[in-house]
Amino acid sequence: MAVLAGLATIGSFLAYLYFVQRSKANDARDEALALAETRREVIADLRAQLATSEESRMRLKTQADRRIRELEKALEDARAEAREQAYQIQRLYAIGLADVLAGVRRDLEAVPADVERALRRIRELLASVPPAA
Repeated sequence: MAVLAGLATIGSFLAYLYFVQRSKANDARDEALALAETRREVIADLRAQLATSEESRMRLKTQADRRIRELEKALEDARAEAREQAYQIQRLYAIGLADVLAGVRRDLEAVPADVERALRRIRELLASVPPAA
C-alpha cells in the first residue's frame, strides 16, 4: 500500500508539474497575444498619424503653391507698373525737353537773336536735371 501511495504521490506531483508547465505555456501564449494586439494598435496609430501628416503636407503644399503664384503675379504687376511709370517719366522729360528746345529755337530765330535768353534756358534746364549716378 505504501508503494501505491508513493506512486500516487509521484503521479500527483508529475500531474502538478504538467499542469504548472501547461499553465506557464498558456500564460506565455496569452502574453504573446496581448503583445501582438498592442503592436497592432501601435501600427494602426502610426498609420493614422502618417495619413494625417500626409494630408497636412499636401494641404500646406497646395497653400504654398497658391501663395507662390500670388506673389509671382504681384511681382509681375509691380514690374509692369514700374515699367509704365518709367515710360511716363521718359515721355514727360521728352515733352519738357521739346518745349525747352522750341523756346531756344524761338529765341535764336528772333530778329535780333536773343542768345543770352537761349543760354539762360539751357542753363535752367541743366540745373533742374539731377546728376546721373
